[in-house]
Amino acid sequence: MILVLGGTLEGRGIAAVLAAEGFKVVATVVSGYGAEVIPRDLPVEVLVTQLDAVELERLVAEKGIKLIVDATHPYARVITDTAWEVSRKRNIPYIRFERPPVTEEIRGDSVFRAAGYEEAAGLAVSKGNTVFLTIGSRNLEPFIRAGRASRKRIIARVLPDAGVLQQCAALQIPAKDIVAVQGPFSLELNQAMFREYGAEVLVTKDSGRTGGTDTKIAAALGLEIPVIIVARPDYGEIPVTGRVETVLENARKYVG
Repeated sequence: MILVLGGTLEGRGIAAVLAAEGFKVVATVVSGYGAEVIPRDLPVEVLVTQLDAVELERLVAEKGIKLIVDATHPYARVITDTAWEVSRKRNIPYIRFERPPVTEEIRGDSVFRAAGYEEAAGLAVSKGNTVFLTIGSRNLEPFIRAGRASRKRIIARVLPDAGVLQQCAALQIPAKDIVAVQGPFSLELNQAMFREYGAEVLVTKDSGRTGGTDTKIAAALGLEIPVIIVARPDYGEIPVTGRVETVLENARKYVG
């Protein structure tokens, strides 16, 4: 059996391709929203769970996993590191599928890059009074802290998921500063949101075209709003591909 760590559109596509090739597939997602991206008529077992190393090892043993395909989000560093370590510990082949970046060629006086979220937060509050975040929900805290310290407004655009909204509530983000919507969005809709909330700075990740990164950056720059891009994690020695065919080659090689 093949384990696909997913919750992304790419994870859905890879699970579908592998299933169509006759492989038995179990796919994991971390939320009900992630489960929704996998069609119910697909012959794939879907588990909604957030795995730590112990739980991942247990799953690998129980399901007789012969290949781990990591198709999680480009910024999902924790699960990727965990999966890589478990694969080495149990001597199971591993490959990470990652959507290509789109910001490498984006340059200009209004485009800034940050190595991490703390750096991005400090930079963001120095560039404007209203910071519009499109970084998901897991790394909001540095921005909320920096915003309160500098009396800057922080707008968080997040998924309309109960767990995500609980995270926002825990950080005491005012309801008027939460934009709970599911993207990606057109250039026009992005610009409408930026105008509506008076955005003066945009903070984003390079989630690729699938995540609408190119469109939201174009929307911000079109309104002369500075953009801060949080760099993708450096996965070092972890094997990464952007080709589904490479994933299939690994499946045929190690699973048969």
